[in-house]
Amino acid sequence: MVSRIEVAAIPAEALLIRADCYVVIDCLRATTTIATLFARGLTDLVVTDDLEQARIRGGAEGRVLFGEVGALPPEDFDYGNSPVEAAGLNLAGARGLLYTTNGTSALCALAGRGMVVAGALANLDVVTGFCQPFETVALVCAGEARGTRFGLDDFAAAAEVVHGLLARNPGAALGDLALLASQTGELDRLISESKHAGVMRQLGLGADLDFALQRNSSLAVPAVTAHGQGWALLEDRR
Repeated sequence: MVSRIEVAAIPAEALLIRADCYVVIDCLRATTTIATLFARGLTDLVVTDDLEQARIRGGAEGRVLFGEVGALPPEDFDYGNSPVEAAGLNLAGARGLLYTTNGTSALCALAGRGMVVAGALANLDVVTGFCQPFETVALVCAGEARGTRFGLDDFAAAAEVVHGLLARNPGAALGDLALLASQTGELDRLISESKHAGVMRQLGLGADLDFALQRNSSLAVPAVTAHGQGWALLEDRR
């Protein structure tokens, strides 16, 4: 049963929070894409915070390469960081590798600090349920600028998870930012009006924004099962 809920505005703050389970949230778009990739049959996924490592390891292990730099896919990757694109793929039996600007760095930074899972609105209910056995749950906003700046979209998505956790655990204690999240409404509007959402629209990625606002399109609980310097391996723990 969850007895305490914390929210970290950026990954560096999460490193100062002791928790049993960390839920990394990069709503636009990494964790939404990750949840979708597993929903389409992906066996496992390596996430990395280094673009060149992604190319080398992906080639050496025969992995399907997904990723983005500045929201756009590297030209030598198989696919971008697009949940809409991922939703149209048949990935049964495939192994993947994902590099993104913010979300994968956050997952790598938290790997090894307890249970670490990738959460989004896309897998909202299953992730909320998965958190139930853990006493302290920290929701980690991936943020912007490689995790150094606050991102409103991630906070709004984290607030949705806070609401879900409180519905199951009404007596849970709240850290200050979790308390703010619990009292925050109009979450879709906040995500849609965030800076990151505006950039996506300018790049013609509005369909990905619409997809990221959908709840429970995936039943996957992508969790870190192994990690090393600059990488983490995710598998579905639904």
